[in-house]
Amino acid sequence: MQKKLLASLITLSFTSFAAHAEITWYGFLSAGVESVKASGNGDFKKNVPGTGRVTDQSSRLGVKGATKVDDDVTVYGQIETSLRGFDQSGTNDKGETATLASRNSFVGIGGEFGKIELGQKDSAYKALTDIGLDVMSNTTASNHGSSGTFSRGEARLKNSVHYLAPNLSGFDLGVSYGFDEARTLAADGSRQKNDRFSLAGKYKTGNLQLAAGYDRQGSKNDSGNTVKELNSTAYTKLVASYNLPSGTFIGAGIEQAKMDYATGKDPKQTFTTVALGQTIGKTTLRASYTTMGALKSARSGQESDYKAKQWVIGATYDIYKQTQLYAYATKIKNEKSQNANLGNPVYDTALGTSSASLTKGNDPQGFGAGIRYTF
Repeated sequence: MQKKLLASLITLSFTSFAAHAEITWYGFLSAGVESVKASGNGDFKKNVPGTGRVTDQSSRLGVKGATKVDDDVTVYGQIETSLRGFDQSGTNDKGETATLASRNSFVGIGGEFGKIELGQKDSAYKALTDIGLDVMSNTTASNHGSSGTFSRGEARLKNSVHYLAPNLSGFDLGVSYGFDEARTLAADGSRQKNDRFSLAGKYKTGNLQLAAGYDRQGSKNDSGNTVKELNSTAYTKLVASYNLPSGTFIGAGIEQAKMDYATGKDPKQTFTTVALGQTIGKTTLRASYTTMGALKSARSGQESDYKAKQWVIGATYDIYKQTQLYAYATKIKNEKSQNANLGNPVYDTALGTSSASLTKGNDPQGFGAGIRYTF
C-alpha cells in the first residue's frame, strides 16, 4: 500500500510539474564496428594486437525542462547521462558503468541578465571554444579531450557554477568555477586545492567563428599524497573557422599548457590543429592534422620525447535528419614519453579496471564505420 501511495504521489507531482513546464527527452544512440591496435614502444608484450570490436560512440540520453516564472525570467534544468558502453551491458573498458547524471546535469535561471547554472557542466573553455575543429567528434577518431592531442584543457566540471552573458552583437562570454570539495591533506600538512577556473569568449559573424579560452586548474598533491607537487596547470587556446559558400569548411587552432610545480622546472607544451571539410549533397568529407609539440623544460628525458601527431580522415552521410552514417580512420604517433589516445581509447595495461592505461610510446590507430540515430 505504501509503495502504491508513493508511486501515486510521484506521478501526481511529475504531472503537476509537466503542466507548467516544457519537458523534452533527447539523445542519440551511436555505435561503430571497427579495428584498433597499438604498438611501437618496442615491448611486444605491451602491444595491442589488431582487434575488431563494436563500440559505443558517445551515446547519451537526457531530459530537460523549462518554466517561465516571469516575463523576463525562466528557470530550467537538465539531467543527462552517458550510455557508456551500452554495447557491453553499460560498462566500458575501464570498468566504469553508466549512471544517471554522468554528463551535463544542472539547474539554471536565465533572463536579460544572462544565464546562471549550478551542477555538473562543460566548462566555458570547452563549450565556447568548440567550433567544429574536432571533425569526427563523438567517435573513436575524435582528437579533443584531456588524453587527446588537442583541447586538452577542456573538462566537465563537477560541483560547479557557470555564468553565460547575453549575446552582444555576435559575441558570447562565459565563465565557470569548479570547487574542490575534498581539499585533500598531504602528509607534510599542505592542503590540496584542486579547483578549476575557466573563462572563454566566442564571436560569430556570418560564416566566421573566432574563439579564445583560458583554464586554470589548482594545486595537486603527488601520487603518494605526501607533499603538494603542482601549484597549478593553465591552458590557453585560440581557434578560428570559416564556412565557404561552396560548402568548404576550414579551421585552425593553437593551445598551450603551462605547469607550475612547487619545486624544479615548470614545463610548457604547445598543441596545434588544422581541420578541413567539404559538403557535397548529403555527404561531408572531413580531415584534420594535429601536433603536440616538444615539452619545454621537461622534468625528465628529452623535450622531444613528449611529442605526438595525429591524422584523421572521415566522412558522414545524412540518410535522414535523425539518422547519419559515418566512417573514419585515424592514427596517433607518440614519442617514447607520450601516450595520447583515441576518442574511444585502447589500453594495454590493466584492461577492465580504473587503472587501465596505454603504455607510453605506443601508437594507437583505428578505422571503422557506424550509424547514429538521434531522438
